[in-house]
Amino acid sequence: MANTPPTKPNSHHILRDALLTIFAPGRLNDGGAIVVRNAFWWSLVLVLISSAVGYTFGRALVWCCGPVGASVVSCLQFSGAMLLLWGTLFVRGWEIQTWSGGTRTERVNQFIYRFLYCVGTGIIVCSLVL
Repeated sequence: MANTPPTKPNSHHILRDALLTIFAPGRLNDGGAIVVRNAFWWSLVLVLISSAVGYTFGRALVWCCGPVGASVVSCLQFSGAMLLLWGTLFVRGWEIQTWSGGTRTERVNQFIYRFLYCVGTGIIVCSLVL
């Protein structure tokens, strides 16, 4: 087998392939495109839910307790940023990756990563409402 280096696609091809992956993965003849598309839309759902929960919680706090001080807002923003960074630094990839991608350890790894990101996003959105 020859060891040929992959050709570097130009930005036009990357954009086209990204759009096809998201909106018409069947046209790429690549099973991985469906996985990427599903992950793209599921992550959007998680972002919207996390943001809605944070927004609702923030509005409820204002309704219940009235305006809060700048120190509370800063504390919430600091906490949200810490959770996002923690999730980024925590998540494992190659060290635990298997062929099937469905081991208990891999599922727990993804759950913790998504949980930290969703809670961090919700806290930051909550702080923006205050």
